[in-house]
Amino acid sequence: MFFSKERDSSSEYVPLALHADGEDDHSPSSSLVVSENLSALATSKPSQLHKLILYFSFALALLSATNIAFLPATLSKYLAYPLSDSELEALPYGDARLGLDRAAKMIPTPHVYHQVWPDRIARVSRKLKNAVWGQGVQVYVTVEVRMSVLHFLLVHSLQQAIHPFPSVATGMCAAADAKRKDSTIMRFPIPSTGVNACAVSWRPPPEFSARAKDVTTKGDITEIEVWQLIAPSASSAAAVPSSMDELDYDNVSYSTLPVRGELLGVLNLTAKPNSTTVEFACPSEADRITVEMRCQRVACHLSFMQIDMAPRFGFELVRRRE
Repeated sequence: MFFSKERDSSSEYVPLALHADGEDDHSPSSSLVVSENLSALATSKPSQLHKLILYFSFALALLSATNIAFLPATLSKYLAYPLSDSELEALPYGDARLGLDRAAKMIPTPHVYHQVWPDRIARVSRKLKNAVWGQGVQVYVTVEVRMSVLHFLLVHSLQQAIHPFPSVATGMCAAADAKRKDSTIMRFPIPSTGVNACAVSWRPPPEFSARAKDVTTKGDITEIEVWQLIAPSASSAAAVPSSMDELDYDNVSYSTLPVRGELLGVLNLTAKPNSTTVEFACPSEADRITVEMRCQRVACHLSFMQIDMAPRFGFELVRRRE
């Protein structure tokens, strides 16, 4: 009897809380309402997100179009009223840019030249003094050495007598036996514009071009002399031309070689990328200049055809631009 009363008091029934309308929380009708509300919220959230993205994209496109519309006016205003040097210096960080106008002032003006090609080329030979090759495109500059047994013994004896200077004796004897000398005469038109500074230049063929094989060089070609020819030769049996402009290049030979004047300079044909003589005064009373290319080194040889085709190489006259 005692145990039954205790169990009855501990297992007292408590009714569930009801809504205001008297329905239970766990009733089937209330569960259905909650599920419907959740599904409505789930379907409304994606549609709102899409609308936000659409509105943001439209606003961004409108802002970009407005910036593009105002860009020409902004740039024209900036170009019309650039900042002065004092305004740039007043900025907190100064002028950090270089500017193309300032870069042009800092870079020195390079020497730019007018370049002209020879309009007359003729070869002459000291060995064949009366030989005539005529006007052409062949450039032939050479000094050939032919040493006989007598000259070899002379060189040997001089080397023994002048022991401290063996190279001097060798050079003297070899030069004495340099019987064959060929040189080339060239006439260059003088550019009409530019400063009074001309030079003769040698432009070698590109190293890896097919025309590099068109040039034949032997021996020492580091000193090709450029002599100015100033007057026709008076030793010709024919009528002597009155000026260099009347020189007949189809009949010129070593025996009728014009008179040499000034040594204009020396060219080193091994120099890269090119070789140029020192600048000299351009002839003021003439529109052409005639020069002779010759070599004084022993065993010097240069031959090629100076043809005006790409890639160009050969001798040219340059005049510095103003």
